[in-house]
Amino acid sequence: MPSESNLWRLVRDHLPKIHWQRIETGSTAQGVPDLNGCFEGQEFWVELKAVRGNQLGLRPMQISWLAQRAMHGGKCFVLGRKNQTIRLFRVGSLSEIKGLKWTSPHTIELSSPFTWELLHEALIR
Repeated sequence: MPSESNLWRLVRDHLPKIHWQRIETGSTAQGVPDLNGCFEGQEFWVELKAVRGNQLGLRPMQISWLAQRAMHGGKCFVLGRKNQTIRLFRVGSLSEIKGLKWTSPHTIELSSPFTWELLHEALIR
C-alpha cells in the first residue's frame, strides 16, 4: 500500500518546477495541509492521502482548515493515491469536503505510469 511519504517523494521528484514546502506542524497548527506549492506566483495547498477503501481519511481539523482557506479564495486540493491510481480533488465548500470520498468527482485521475505534466497543469489552472 502506498504511503503518504511515498506520494510526497513522487510529487517532489516529478514536479520539480514547482517550489514545494513540506509542512510538518505537529500540534502547533492542526489541520494544515501536507504541502504548500508555488509556481509562477500561483500558490496552493495540497493534503496527501494514501487511500484504503473509499474513505480519504480526512480528519475534522483538516476538513475545517481546507474549507476555511478555500472560502477565503485559497487554492486547496486533496491528492490521493490508491494502488496505481492518483486522483486530485479541488476543495470548494465545507459540504463538498465533508462528503469527499475516493468515488467523489475529481479534477484529474492519473494511472500508472503517471503523466505528471497533467497533474502540474491541474494544480496551476
